[in-house]
Amino acid sequence: MENGLTHMKINIQTKLPGPQSKAILERLEQKNGAYNIDHAYVHSGEGKGSHFVDLDGNIFIDFAAQIASNPLGYNDAAMLRVLQKHTNYTPIKYGGQDFIVPQHLELIDELLKIVPKELNAAFLINSGAEANENALKIACHKRPTAKIGISFYNGWHGRTTGALSLTNSRSVQVKHFLRLPVRHISYSEEGPEELEALIRREFDADEIGFVIMEGVQGEGGYIPASNLLVQGIRKVTKKEGIPLIFDEVQAGMGRTGKWWTYQHHGITPDIQTSAKMLQVGATIANKKWFPKEKSAISSTWGGGQVLDMAMGAAVIREIKKRKLLKNATRMGNGIHQRLREIHIETNAIHHPRGLGLMQAFDLENVKLRNQFQQKCFQKGLIALGCGVSGMRISPSLNITKEEVHEGMDVIEEVAKGIK
Repeated sequence: MENGLTHMKINIQTKLPGPQSKAILERLEQKNGAYNIDHAYVHSGEGKGSHFVDLDGNIFIDFAAQIASNPLGYNDAAMLRVLQKHTNYTPIKYGGQDFIVPQHLELIDELLKIVPKELNAAFLINSGAEANENALKIACHKRPTAKIGISFYNGWHGRTTGALSLTNSRSVQVKHFLRLPVRHISYSEEGPEELEALIRREFDADEIGFVIMEGVQGEGGYIPASNLLVQGIRKVTKKEGIPLIFDEVQAGMGRTGKWWTYQHHGITPDIQTSAKMLQVGATIANKKWFPKEKSAISSTWGGGQVLDMAMGAAVIREIKKRKLLKNATRMGNGIHQRLREIHIETNAIHHPRGLGLMQAFDLENVKLRNQFQQKCFQKGLIALGCGVSGMRISPSLNITKEEVHEGMDVIEEVAKGIK
């Protein structure tokens, strides 16, 4: 038992949002310049496994895992031990590129154990977008003749200016903002040929600073890349000497059943990024890729805070100890099978797809998707949209079979109610 909570089940006791949550949300909407919520509740801090409790005592099951960034659910015993160990001193933040604490080395050591041996150095940063920004800088630092970068249609790499230039998911995310020169190619088997065509017709290879891709497109719809796409892009980038960056911010750290999505395709990128479930951001490459000039890349909070780094290292150890890569594969297969059955039985959801615990399906249109999401919420299931009219399922890696069944029962019930 953790935090006094035994086994939990969905239990919605109030109209949503409940009165205590509503009071905070109404005030926050007036004061938060980027207010944007899909689910009207406020966390209480209580919870266990994939369940959590809001301020009004409502119990939900979480199929979103804090946008795929909560690796071990709520109030996990191992994470609580790390928290308790780091509550007796301050400051909790150190200027990590200039002022070192042991947790910097601890996290980098654990991280380098789970990447290919060629990737033997890491730079800690505060978020996935910053990890991608630094991947671009590291790649382009070696290519002073670069004029453009390459990313993929429907890709998502973050909201900072450089990362946003790569993003091609929804117009609302990019319009009105300055962008770097980037060309987009198809996230399909045609992608490698399109890259070769750019080199033949418009740019010398040394004018391309990088190619960046996701192994499973996140915001773009939870679309897994094909072998032909990934291996084809790796072949072209190797032949032409173009740095290949793999964005593993959402899909990495075991979510797809392997540590990194590129491992499903038998390739190794030149540079990769990580964040979300790692609890901090990281840019990872061979040491030779990093600038030798002092301060060419840096950050005040390189690695976030001491607790974040300690948590990240513990997450890696716990995934190994509990064999959660296998759990992600097993539970993901179970979710996928249920989605296929619901699709066949109801014809309300379409195109079930995914890899490990990155599963998704589509509704007929955006309006219906939004209604589906809200009906799930009213029944106690938290899930997020993706792509044009998709819903994603991305629970914590330690989700149990019972929790999967409980959440999927809600999805099935809502699907059957669609007219």
